[in-house]
This record gives sequence, C-alpha cells and structure tokens, in this order.
Amino acid sequence: MKYLMFIMTLAIMFGCKDTINPVDKLAGFKKNAESADKAYNLFEKGNLEDMSAMWTDDMFWSPANTNDSLSKKEWVMAMKTWHNDFENFKFGDRQYYPGVDTNFDANGSVRVYGTWNSTHKESGSPTETKYYAVIEYDESGKATGTMEWFDLGGVFDQIIEVEKNIENE
Repeated sequence: MKYLMFIMTLAIMFGCKDTINPVDKLAGFKKNAESADKAYNLFEKGNLEDMSAMWTDDMFWSPANTNDSLSKKEWVMAMKTWHNDFENFKFGDRQYYPGVDTNFDANGSVRVYGTWNSTHKESGSPTETKYYAVIEYDESGKATGTMEWFDLGGVFDQIIEVEKNIENE
C-alpha cells in the first residue's frame, strides 16, 4: 500500500500540466500585435524616429535580401532609404497571428502578413509586393528583432517595366 501511495503521489506531481488559461497566453501576442500595427502606421506616415523607438537598441534585423542579422543602425538606414526613394506607402490586407515556441505555445512574437503598396519617386511607378515578417518582443513589449520576407527584386522589376513602357511611348 505504501508503494501504491508513493506511485500515485508521483503520478499526480508529474502528471499535472501547467493550467494557464490559453487566453492569458495570448495576451502578450495581442499587446504586441497592436504595437506592430502602430509601427507599420508610423512607417506609412514616415515617422521613423517614433517607429525605431519601439525596438531595442540591440535588436537584430534579417532583411528580405539576405540571411544576415543586421543591426538597428542598418535597419534604420534601410527604412530611411525606402522613404528617400518611395512615397505613398500603404500596408494593406494586414493580418497578425501569434508566433509560437518549440512546444507550439504562443510566445508573444507576432507573425505579420500583408501587401505593401508605394510609388517610386523618380519614375512615378506604382509598386506592390506581398509581405511576411516575424517580430520578436521582450517582456517590456519592445521589439527585439524583425525577420522579413518579400520579393525585393520584384519591386524593382515593376519600376523597370514602367520605365520601359514610358520609353516605348
């Protein structure tokens, strides 16, 4: 009987799972998704200073055209370059989903899907590209990293196509 009680006690101790409400696990995601949405709105408006303040100073950035992890300074410069060369930014069809850890539990990161539209300043060419990103956050709600995927070459192909059509007119 002693062994049976011991085994039952062990079974209860190790068999109990964390019973955190799934809604609580998603609270961090919801807060961070609102933050991501605000950041994209700031980018559209060209308010890069307030946008960059939403990321930690030691953030990492993995842009669409490389597998490298770049610094915040490089990320800010790239955002400025986009605004120097393009205007009328619109990020439509926005969808935000929770990122997950290795156990498939929401971990506070945000997966972002949408479509970027803009106008190339020099040529007047409209551009459009599908976009996907994962933004990671720390406990305080600041973004610690961004990984982006979109067809960078396709954006510039659209500009070249418009320029060719103008030349042929």
